[in-house]
Amino acid sequence: MLAGVLVLWDVDHTLVDSGGVGVAAFEAAFRRVFGRPMAAVPSMSGRTDRAILVDVLRSSGVPVSEANLEALRAAAEAELAGLHGELRARGRALAGAAEALAELARRSATQTLLTGNIRAFAEAKVAAFGLNGHLDLDIGAYGWAHEVRGRLVHDARAAARRVYGDGFGGRRTVLVGDTPLDVEAALTTGAGVVAVATGSAAL
Repeated sequence: MLAGVLVLWDVDHTLVDSGGVGVAAFEAAFRRVFGRPMAAVPSMSGRTDRAILVDVLRSSGVPVSEANLEALRAAAEAELAGLHGELRARGRALAGAAEALAELARRSATQTLLTGNIRAFAEAKVAAFGLNGHLDLDIGAYGWAHEVRGRLVHDARAAARRVYGDGFGGRRTVLVGDTPLDVEAALTTGAGVVAVATGSAAL
């Protein structure tokens, strides 16, 4: 039994491969808000969407302000809503993801997401491939809250405490992810970690 254990799942290249649909939504959102293409797509692996979009604004010569970030986030969510068919067609659940979620649920672990994704993106990706059934998404930690991934662990524990009355201290919180930044987030917060060899960091 894993009652009393909080499992924090990364999304991209841990549970799903979204086939580049998230990037397409950001590119379309940037054109919608600023009337021109993004200058470049920055490194995304393991980073939060907030940090990524700060880089996008800087590299594209757009002032980094809360107003510009919020406009880009809202537009990206709207663009993704129109790409759900593309997401299902181009993306996939990774091998073993559904089985792992089901087995941890059978063992009474509390499961949610800790992801660099904006919440709307994260929810759309796991729902598209039927992976949301065992996840308490309301206690998840999402990539719009902070630029630094490790800060999200504190958010998830605080949310879990409010709902379950348990802070899931130390290694009773376990991160599952595919990048060095997932591992770093666990080590800097005293959490356990399972690093999976499904992303580019394994190459």
